[in-house]
Amino acid sequence: MPSPDEPSTQKQALVSALQWGLIQTFVLDTFGGLLRNYYRATTDAFLPPSWVTSIEFAAPLGLLVGGIGGYRWVTSGRAATSTSAHRNRVVFVGALLAGWALAIVPTMAFQWLLGDQLFSVPYFVLPTLTAVAVFVASYLLAYRVDTEWYHQHRIRLLGAVKGAFAGMLLGVISFVVYGGYLAATQTNYSLSGGPGIVVATCLGAIAGYVLTDSERGGDRSAEFVVLLIVSLLGFSLLTTLSMAALSAVGLSLFDFIPSFVFSLIPLVFALGAASYLAYGVQTTFYQRIVGR
Repeated sequence: MPSPDEPSTQKQALVSALQWGLIQTFVLDTFGGLLRNYYRATTDAFLPPSWVTSIEFAAPLGLLVGGIGGYRWVTSGRAATSTSAHRNRVVFVGALLAGWALAIVPTMAFQWLLGDQLFSVPYFVLPTLTAVAVFVASYLLAYRVDTEWYHQHRIRLLGAVKGAFAGMLLGVISFVVYGGYLAATQTNYSLSGGPGIVVATCLGAIAGYVLTDSERGGDRSAEFVVLLIVSLLGFSLLTTLSMAALSAVGLSLFDFIPSFVFSLIPLVFALGAASYLAYGVQTTFYQRIVGR
């Protein structure tokens, strides 16, 4: 019989489903990105062959297929369902999800330093190597790093991730707003948001690492990151579907609202919603998912 502190089989199965789904999606997306960059670096065509695009479009399907496999792996009794095994899956999923989302930052840094050379031989592999490094780091943190070391540094690590996400979003929002201002005032200026976003992300990570120093702060940081990712996906989908619905009935908001505003809607709303829910309402969405 499982101990009272052991997460339920249902929760463990859901985390396992997310782990397997993320891995399959990650592999398809990374492999498709590598092929796309390869064709861009070695041919004159800007767009890759259709079969390469099909691999990238199949990435969301990998989430479904892998999720079903991961769920059945636990519910069929073939997977370890101990507390430590569940903890490892939670750490892996969190590290991979956060690292994958933040991997755009080093890619921006590479593009800032290399310019168009990033899409030439041999530099086109750098985004792929970044993604592989994220995967390896997630695996090591979850399955090879000493458990005691992780518990000692968990709070600071979660704070750093929270700060990096907040800094990255604030950097992107600032870039979009400033770009919209330049376009509105017809200012002729070559604008690159890469350096600012990289700096904002790094400063946010440092601030989060330094300022998060309690167990409660670590839990709130994890809650914020989970809510932010879910909110970004939700508001992005809602914005896209709303614009498509309006276009279907012959309405175009671009005639009344600057186009850059639509890029800001999911970013601003997601950041505001995650901040309010995590620190105002103090939801426990993360704890309910992982069974803590």
